[in-house]
Amino acid sequence: MSAAYPLTPEISKSPLWAVQYLRAVAALMVAYFHALDQIPLYAPYLQKYFLGTRGLASGVDIFFVISGFIMLISSRNTLPVKFIARRLIRVVPLYWLLTTLLVAIALWRPTLFRTTVVTVRFYLESLLFIPYQNPGHALDLVPLLVPGWSLNFEMFFYLIFALVLFAPPQRRVMFNGLIFFALVFTGFYFHNAHAFQNLLFFCDIRILEFWAGMIIAHFYLRNQVRFPLPLSWTLLILGFVVILVRFPSSDPTLDTPLSTLLNNMLPATMIVLGAVALEQSHKARIIKPLAFLGDASYSIYLSHIFFLGGARFLWVRLGLDRIDLVHAAAFALVSLGLVVAGSAAVYLGIEKPLLSYFQAKLKPKRK
Repeated sequence: MSAAYPLTPEISKSPLWAVQYLRAVAALMVAYFHALDQIPLYAPYLQKYFLGTRGLASGVDIFFVISGFIMLISSRNTLPVKFIARRLIRVVPLYWLLTTLLVAIALWRPTLFRTTVVTVRFYLESLLFIPYQNPGHALDLVPLLVPGWSLNFEMFFYLIFALVLFAPPQRRVMFNGLIFFALVFTGFYFHNAHAFQNLLFFCDIRILEFWAGMIIAHFYLRNQVRFPLPLSWTLLILGFVVILVRFPSSDPTLDTPLSTLLNNMLPATMIVLGAVALEQSHKARIIKPLAFLGDASYSIYLSHIFFLGGARFLWVRLGLDRIDLVHAAAFALVSLGLVVAGSAAVYLGIEKPLLSYFQAKLKPKRK
């Protein structure tokens, strides 16, 4: 155990239920956000009556903060090479499989995907986590499997984190922060350099969300995230309110650094901090369905677009695409139900077996 984090047994054995539940909620937020686009004429009803706000996309920001938190906790005594190997095993197999499936379906039935443009270069860059300007999505820097844009960001964080693992444990949070702030400053300085837009993708201010998660983990490991129960719940609830409603002082039509700070980074950090405080105070209880969805959150995040597309196809084929509040609400419920059921099947039938297989390969063989 690192001398920088003299853990008590209760911390080292904590299952982190509250963080697990947040993973489930964040994945479902992103899935619901994408459900709003499936039948565009339903969007006004869902936005007005069913929390169909732009802020739902901030589920990704919650994931980033959680990622920084979990990485610092789970990799205190891990060698850099082993850390990278474990992260590749966790992220790559399912992502490559679903990206390849998307390409196969798009080539077989191009009409099923309205915005997917497939080329060999786009396919390879998607697999290798290289940002590129996607012509099917207004030249946004997203891969073929659109949710994978966050994985491009995540893998870059893993690379920096692995390099910082060479540093003494008590210096890692500081070194990561220095690197992240240098990247953000570079992004500000060169933001008009269009020739470097693909590289500047990694200089987005959101990279500080990983650092925020690491700071929370630093104090959690020292048993110092103990807040009064009302404060913990206030942080958690207020964070979600800000995400769904957005700060009134910011322009909701602009994605400026200030807007990102107020509407994404700050509330996501508040949410994770509130959840971790509940965890540290032993106020989180096991809720098995949410815990399972937390386990399946990666499958939900990557595969939900397939099930949303299937829901849209069936809805239209069955003639249910009537434009009124009842049909809009029914589509939202049915499509999310299909996402949960389908993603659970992906997790149990594909992700979990793949992870077990590669983890077994990573373990050293006994002589």
